This record gives sequence, C-alpha cells and structure tokens, in this order.
Amino acid sequence: KDGDEDYPALMLASHLLGGGGSSRLWQRLREREGLSYDVYATVGWSLYERHSWWVGGAIFAPANRAKVEAAFKEEIARALKDGFSAKELAEGKRALLNARRLGRAQDANLAAAWARYLELGRSFAYSAQVDARIAALTVEQVNAALRKYLDPSRLVLGVATADIARLFLVP
Repeated sequence: KDGDEDYPALMLASHLLGGGGSSRLWQRLREREGLSYDVYATVGWSLYERHSWWVGGAIFAPANRAKVEAAFKEEIARALKDGFSAKELAEGKRALLNARRLGRAQDANLAAAWARYLELGRSFAYSAQVDARIAALTVEQVNAALRKYLDPSRLVLGVATADIARLFLVP
C-alpha cells in the first residue's frame, strides 16, 4: 500500500516503465515504432490494505495488435532482466518529483489529497517524506522493487476494439 517501504521505489519503477514521454514503453511503442497513440503503466495504490494493482495499457490501430503486444511484453521483460540505468533513474526522479509538485499545485488534486490525509491522520509532511525518499532512491532499489512486484506470468491481457484498440495488462 502507499505506506509500505517499497512504495517510492515501485512508484518510480512504474514511472520509468510507462509513466511518461521518456518511459521505456512510450519510447518503444510510440516514438521508435509508431505503433501506439498512447501508452502507459501505473500502480493503483491502496490506502488501506496491502493489495495494490499495476496496469499497463496502450491505444493502437487494431492492425498493430500483435506488434504492440510483443513490444509491450519485450519491454517489461527487458526492464526486469536488465533493469534501469543511472541516467534513466536521474531523469525519472526529476520527472516524477516535478509531476508530484505540479499535482499539489492544482486545486482539485490538493483538495483530494487533503481529504485523504485527514482520513488517514496524515499531513502534507507525508508528501515531503515520500518526495525525499524518491530523491534518495538508488538504481538497485528501483530495480529490486520492479522485480519483486511485477511478475509477467501473472498478467492478464485484455483487448477492447472499436476504431482503435486498447491493450490492458493487469495482475
């Protein structure tokens, strides 16, 4: 859950894998191969129990389905096998911390966070602590968290089609 020891490391690992324009999935599927209109990966953190979920997805032309599935699975396997580099880590930290700061600067996000924190007995000092933990992460910690929690054999593939298709991988 969002208070666990591995929370910052897994958050950053997921961000590096599919959290933005410099992520591995985005770079491969959108930029290099031009297979996808959008691609992402994120963790849905539970605030109350040790059961969060990871989802990765892509939006693509149905004709690209096999290539998108293969590329998606290859990038997950590569991240698990080779891990992330120090350069990826530094860029990812900067991007994730900036996104977190921007989120706290938007009224709706700020109000929602405040309500959650009141319910959980937290203050915004908790956000500062998480940010400090993200800033202090090492490549080893991030790679270890990804390997500990992301098991490709437990992913479920779902595809929805219309004019475009969406690929979802959820444990």
